[in-house]
Amino acid sequence: MPAPLVYNPKYYDGTNLKQIRPNVSAFKTYTTRDGTLIGLFQGSRGANPELDFVIKILIPGGDKRLRPPTHTFWVVDLLLKIPQYRAEVREIIEYYIKFYDRSKPFFSVEERNNYQLETVEEITSKYAHIDQPYTLSLDYVATVIELFSKNEKLRAGAYMFHDLLTALRDYIDNKLHYTEVLQAALPGYTKR
Repeated sequence: MPAPLVYNPKYYDGTNLKQIRPNVSAFKTYTTRDGTLIGLFQGSRGANPELDFVIKILIPGGDKRLRPPTHTFWVVDLLLKIPQYRAEVREIIEYYIKFYDRSKPFFSVEERNNYQLETVEEITSKYAHIDQPYTLSLDYVATVIELFSKNEKLRAGAYMFHDLLTALRDYIDNKLHYTEVLQAALPGYTKR
């Protein structure tokens, strides 16, 4: 039996994922197969700041820090999978573009706080064979893509995350250079 995972007690007490400044707990926490904790914290942006949320992650390790997951984490992970699993990665990206397009923003704090992930089980079941050692778990990738999609829908006219998904698809289709995909994953990038 594997040893239990250890987390930095400043950020996780075994039940609550918390940030230090301000001192608040996540209103929702997901745990991935590799033990990464993905927490949703109250945000403050947009036309409905009460519905906004901020995603932060804590990886196992007694000295690890709570941090926001940059888009480069999951983008690079999928880029690493493309040489061996090009068709599967393209299917995943196309799936999430369609998910994004049909997704609706949250309409209440209760709906947001009780949200159940819609895509992760399907993606991890269908594509379990593309999980690779020493990379992110597929459920991590699926979870953050789903949550970022839902988060961007809270801001009318927002498009950066959708553009990033299409940039990755365009790279797979040989329409973009890989550096352009990495550029699209950086904060503040604007294609339009």
